[in-house]
Amino acid sequence: MLGKLIKHSFKANASAVYNVYIAMGIVGIVMLFLMLIDWTSWGDRGITMGMVFKGIAAFALCLTALVGVILTFVAVFGEFERSMYSKEGHLTFTLPVKSSSLLLAKWISGSFWVILSYTAFCLCVFCSTLYLMRQSLAMVEENDVAYSVYEMVRMLIDELSEYGGLIKVPSMTVVFNLVTLYGFNGGIRACTFVLQVYFGITLARCRPFHKIGHKLGKVLYFFGAFFVTFTFAQIVTKLISIHLVISENMFTFTISQREVETAWSLGYGAMGITNLYVTAVLSVLLFLITALLIDRKVNVD
Repeated sequence: MLGKLIKHSFKANASAVYNVYIAMGIVGIVMLFLMLIDWTSWGDRGITMGMVFKGIAAFALCLTALVGVILTFVAVFGEFERSMYSKEGHLTFTLPVKSSSLLLAKWISGSFWVILSYTAFCLCVFCSTLYLMRQSLAMVEENDVAYSVYEMVRMLIDELSEYGGLIKVPSMTVVFNLVTLYGFNGGIRACTFVLQVYFGITLARCRPFHKIGHKLGKVLYFFGAFFVTFTFAQIVTKLISIHLVISENMFTFTISQREVETAWSLGYGAMGITNLYVTAVLSVLLFLITALLIDRKVNVD
């Protein structure tokens, strides 16, 4: 039954956000078309025009992706409130499933679309930046495109390493491991964000918290949940700071700040995991509280 609930939630959210991804695809095709045009055949003026149009297309692609993130938030959270606490909620709660299963299905579906939209935005910004940098260097080098994407990434890593004062530049393997772990970190925080919004919406529908109104209440209660989660995680992190040191072929845990600094200076990487662990635990607790409110306190229109 949980699988059917997740499938239905996916379809409900997809119907609200598919237009955004169609728009991103259209802008991406336009940008690809501009990339394939040989602007050099029109001389210096054509090269300048090409860079201007490519810059506009890259900006439009990133802007479309950003709008997609915002509209995805609106669609996901609007669908949750509509299907749970509006007139549709009476039908939803007649289903022969537990409230925790309903909430879990909504959480999985909502988190998926939020993570997907944010990932698409980050990829659009990253790829557009790399492409424009590559074209700018090609213009400086008399239209000879001498840099591959790999070389451009290496160049960015070298510059960031020099700016950070690192003695040894991290290898691509270490960078890949770091990106993977930070991506996982971002996914956990996105799931927590979705659940905090669900909690705010739910609490605003419960007695006596509904007295200030649904619209204002869900905003205030969301920020309250966010503040409590963030503050508690920060306090625990200051008390117990655990880091994961990343090398090319192994991962080690440490609580020593000196070892973290040494790892960075030797071309390795490190990431604090205390905050992430505490946030994940608080998310589970917030899920249980929200499910309990749905069972016992929530009011449906």
